[in-house]
Amino acid sequence: MKMKEILLFILLILVAGFGFGQNEKIKVFLNCRCDDDYLKQNTLFFDYVRDMDLADIEVFVFEITNASGGRNFSFNFKGKNKFNKEYVISKTIPQNTSFNKSRKSLLDTYKLGMASFLSNTDYQSQVEVNFNNNNLFPENLTKDKWKNWVFEVYGSFNFENEKSINEEEYNFGFDIDRVTNNWRFRSDFEIDRSIKFFSGGEQNYSSERESFYFSASLVKSISNHFSTGIFSSYTQDTYRNYKSSYNISPAIEYNFIPYNEVLTREVTLAYKLGYNLFRYIDETIYGFEDQKMFNHSLTLNLRFREKWGSIYSYLVASQFLDLPEQNRLTINNNLNIRIIRGLSVRISAYFRFIRDQINLPKGAASVEDLLLRQRQISTNFQNRISMGLSYTFGSIFNNIVNQRL
Repeated sequence: MKMKEILLFILLILVAGFGFGQNEKIKVFLNCRCDDDYLKQNTLFFDYVRDMDLADIEVFVFEITNASGGRNFSFNFKGKNKFNKEYVISKTIPQNTSFNKSRKSLLDTYKLGMASFLSNTDYQSQVEVNFNNNNLFPENLTKDKWKNWVFEVYGSFNFENEKSINEEEYNFGFDIDRVTNNWRFRSDFEIDRSIKFFSGGEQNYSSERESFYFSASLVKSISNHFSTGIFSSYTQDTYRNYKSSYNISPAIEYNFIPYNEVLTREVTLAYKLGYNLFRYIDETIYGFEDQKMFNHSLTLNLRFREKWGSIYSYLVASQFLDLPEQNRLTINNNLNIRIIRGLSVRISAYFRFIRDQINLPKGAASVEDLLLRQRQISTNFQNRISMGLSYTFGSIFNNIVNQRL
């Protein structure tokens, strides 16, 4: 054998040995409505791909806001090929947790879930597990001095001024919530005011709207599928012609799927029966200055968060029992669906069929009413549709994070 051929043979062996000696990175598809760049930057021993069909491991993180104002996260891990296993890890982030502390906590949960996939690979020597023993003893356990009560106070003020336009808006409110495994209490209070002035040469227009709203509800969990509660509200609203509006409604709800699966899927049917007392600012188109009426409603709610996308839809049918012809049907749909690799579609639509505007004031609406929306206008429908389509192609990797400019 010639020397040239011998050297070429040795070179091929070295190249092959080098290639087989390298550890191929694990391909991961991460879907998280969080700071996913932070998760990727701190786990660079994985290759992150843009499509789930290209991945060895799929990670879907589902999030829902709990009644205390915090967030519940569900990490769903699914391995493919030689990583054939799947499991779920849950994490709760309290309401007042800082942004940095929140994402660090999510990173720790993510690492904990991914560690299992590394146990039988060449990367297991790079995995280090630490236990924090500081809070394992009963004397170190934190006691909740607030007994699950959560309070929130908020307010805002907006001012805009131009040559021919002056606008100012403010709102103030507070929320009180208490949530346990068997009970949930909610209370909301809000005041809103809007003042607008428009100058158009010789013609000037002004608008002033005010509203006051208070509500409270108490819900009891009966079983893993049933719950019942009572709801009440008080409203003052110049736009809707309410000098005052009282409502009290007992309700019952059935969840076709156990409540412990609420993070990923939910199908509920709820029925309410309510008593209302209306007092109007102006006499209505039906000749009333006040009314006492019963109403009822049926609500079907669907929510799915899966690896193929998410669906949130609800249907509400309501009717006044005293005047059955006065009714309303609302259909709302939000879909975000992955069709094929790289191709996804987003659809949002709502339809309202309105035949229950018993509160409309008598008399024709003025130009100011129409342009400045000072009062509610008669209509028998409200519709809105939006649609979006996206297609991603090219490099399968998305490891690099670059936030410059």
